[in-house]
Amino acid sequence: MTLYQQEMLRKLGRLDCAGRYDEEKGLLVISSGGTGLCCQDKKGYLSWESEKIRTEEEKAVLSQIGEQAKLIRAYVGQYENSPSMGIPEVEGYRRMAECGDTVMAGMYSEQHGFMFTTWTQNGDRSRVTNGDYSPNYEYVKEAFAIRAGLVDRCRLFTPEEAASLYRCVDFTRNNCMTLTWEQEQELNALTEKLQFGYPQLEEAPPSFEQGDNLQLNM
Repeated sequence: MTLYQQEMLRKLGRLDCAGRYDEEKGLLVISSGGTGLCCQDKKGYLSWESEKIRTEEEKAVLSQIGEQAKLIRAYVGQYENSPSMGIPEVEGYRRMAECGDTVMAGMYSEQHGFMFTTWTQNGDRSRVTNGDYSPNYEYVKEAFAIRAGLVDRCRLFTPEEAASLYRCVDFTRNNCMTLTWEQEQELNALTEKLQFGYPQLEEAPPSFEQGDNLQLNM
């Protein structure tokens, strides 16, 4: 399997999907609930037969797989075309982006997958400090933009604001009985986006206390 396919295989469990590698065709065959949905080729692109995707649930899952495939193509492609950091202390990392004294790097392990980080580098690029590590590419890409001064902090959620938004979304998902299927999928997508951007939300999901006496009017 290529890096693109290995990464997809790692992600499928989070989508309640499974993958099987077809060595003869060089394809990763992806299924959900025992139903085949699509195949991923060696370059990370998906193919499927539209007439076999019948239910709205299958369409939604296929859409999520497509988003993952697009993200994987982005960071694997960037990683493969990036040079080594050239610093013995961080051997194995590749220099994926840099701006001023801020650098974004990534490394790959067959056992654990990708790890990304941002560092502060010295003037001659021979030493790095203040690493911020995460397997989440989108988080590290955003962290790089913030550290490099490329993004206005006022346009971002603080961790506390993200936690409050997460609690509200979670409360609505679990307590609003009039949500349509489409609205529920939108809230699920927002939950996943918050978890990607703020990994601590997935590790320790915040929730309202029982005594908060909340009322939901919709």
